[in-house]
Amino acid sequence: MTSYDMFVLAIIAFVFIIGTIFGSFLNVVILRAFSGESIVLPPSKCPKCGNRLKWWHNIPILSYILLRGKCYFCHEKISIQYPIVEFITGVLFIFTFLRYGLQLETAFALAVVCMLVVLTVTDIKEKVVFDKHTYTLIAIGLIYNLIATGFIIWNQAFNTISGFQFTTEWCLNNPLTISILGMILGAVVMEIAARIGYLIAGQRAFGEGDTYIAAGLGAVMGWQNIILILILSVILQILFTFPLFIKNQIKQKHYSTVFSLLLFIIYAGVFYYINHATTLLDNRLLMIVGLVILFVLGIYTCITIIKGLKDKENLTVLPFGPALAIAGLLILLIPEIPLPLIF
Repeated sequence: MTSYDMFVLAIIAFVFIIGTIFGSFLNVVILRAFSGESIVLPPSKCPKCGNRLKWWHNIPILSYILLRGKCYFCHEKISIQYPIVEFITGVLFIFTFLRYGLQLETAFALAVVCMLVVLTVTDIKEKVVFDKHTYTLIAIGLIYNLIATGFIIWNQAFNTISGFQFTTEWCLNNPLTISILGMILGAVVMEIAARIGYLIAGQRAFGEGDTYIAAGLGAVMGWQNIILILILSVILQILFTFPLFIKNQIKQKHYSTVFSLLLFIIYAGVFYYINHATTLLDNRLLMIVGLVILFVLGIYTCITIIKGLKDKENLTVLPFGPALAIAGLLILLIPEIPLPLIF
């Protein structure tokens, strides 16, 4: 291993440690969002016995291991949430640093990462999304893109011969406009999708907090990326929900729903394979018959699922916020989708 490799590993380790420290702070933000206390005062304390923690009780991950997952004072179990959030935040800090390097974008990207971690944990923990967290995410997106737009104006005004040109095209395509449009689009699409739930199951498909999360992600990454985030989040939610949905339907002895869904999936897979790997469906009549069967199976499957969803006692509900947050993190950390360049 060369000295350069050692240096890179040292930097990555340093970033991870900083991330775990921030993760420890995020645990405080999460816990005190539920308790209503300030995130600054009082100092860290055991949520069970109320004793003020010593400095070595707050070392990320390590303290949990040394204390064997128990409070030093009352010996009550410490939630596994603490080291998990610290570790995940540290890992996300590494990915963010590797993605953006040492520049201004990194600070904003890390702020977005932190807020998405907080939103995800509160939603998983109690199915609650706090307005102050979503408003912070929206503010981060708007402020970042306002600064990005300001730098573009500055660079054009002082570093080009023609100077800054205020045109209609520029007004529609600058980072701030794209951010505002993304915020609006994210909120509108999520709210429409949520209200469709009234038609299917007599209740919102998603909570109001999810609308604000989508607005925040749109403000951060613009209207083009929010469309991709929403599509990806739906796919992730289906992957998360599908096993629980099948288990619930079997438990309730709704075998027709399970059978129709599995039949549709198998038939769709076979149809796709035959269409792309053989010439059998070059015959137009066979292609039409195959598509009709696929359509009928799809409609029947949708009807059986909707009938199951109308029965609220059998409704499988998972928070949608985590899927949105994970989709946002994936888009944020994919190299091919950069934030607007500031420098």
